[in-house]
Amino acid sequence: MLLWSRVHFSCRFRRRSFSVLVALAGLAVTPIARADSESDAKDLFARARDLRAKNDCAGAVPLFRTAYKIYPNGLGSLRNIAECEEQLGHYASAKRVWLDVKRALITIAQDPKYDGWDEDAQAASTRLQPKVATVFVDVVVSSPTGEGPANDSSGVEVFVNGENLGTSLVGTPLERDPGNYRLRVQAHYAQPVEQEVALLAGDAKHITLRLVQTPPEKAAGEVDAGNGKRTAGWVLVGVGGAAVIGAAITAALRGSALSDLEKACPSYATGATCPESARDPSDRGHLMSTLTNVLLPVGLVSAAAGVGLVIWGSNSKEPAHVGSSLTVRPTLGRVDATWRF
Repeated sequence: MLLWSRVHFSCRFRRRSFSVLVALAGLAVTPIARADSESDAKDLFARARDLRAKNDCAGAVPLFRTAYKIYPNGLGSLRNIAECEEQLGHYASAKRVWLDVKRALITIAQDPKYDGWDEDAQAASTRLQPKVATVFVDVVVSSPTGEGPANDSSGVEVFVNGENLGTSLVGTPLERDPGNYRLRVQAHYAQPVEQEVALLAGDAKHITLRLVQTPPEKAAGEVDAGNGKRTAGWVLVGVGGAAVIGAAITAALRGSALSDLEKACPSYATGATCPESARDPSDRGHLMSTLTNVLLPVGLVSAAAGVGLVIWGSNSKEPAHVGSSLTVRPTLGRVDATWRF
């Protein structure tokens, strides 16, 4: 029994020791990974600083960007990017990066080495603004329905040097670095339009491009089959509605004739002989009863067929033959519909 207790205690001790080791290893992995990332970022930063010291900002910027991507808490890389972009004459890019520095200072813990950077970023963006080149791309769309400025429903897309800016930036100021740019606008059913524009520091240019939309026309002789079905359907709905109304009127007249018959011959229901004065309300009652029995089913069938044609026509996309017509012939107790071509 003592031996078993010792063995059990030894196993529990080993399991606990193993768990502690695993936990300690897990705690150690993250700091090591972070240390490696920070170390790699510092190496890249040092190489980039050497290039910048040799006035090679064009080669230094990609290294600074990679260092910042690896270690976002190192704002020194971001500041060097902003300063290098300004040195290269990329004033719009420099302004954007300085604003990124300003935003990043809000998200990271306060560090004394970044004291005053917020004011530096604000002052730099203000200083650079007059040097930023701006281009406004206005698009006028001409179509068979008229002409007017492009909007969200026009589907106009703007491209700047091949970069698709989508549809929301039409007519808005686009800040760009000095240089040459190819503007392109396009939309459905329109030939794309392109134009070259050269921007200098501080330029503010308005470019107006015109698109002509020419939606495809229907082939000659082609008609909207769905429209024909819908028209025929509404005709049938009208016929059915009129028939139902007629059935209601004849039913009311039948009731009136029945009332007159009861007054002229109170015992008609027992088969007794009625006076001659009862013949007229009796004949009217039979006629109205027959008309009601005809008009009501005709109305219901016509209305149902019309609703079906309207729904069918709304979903139809096939062309119909020119000159087709629908003939509706209500007969006793039914509706005959014939297509003639």
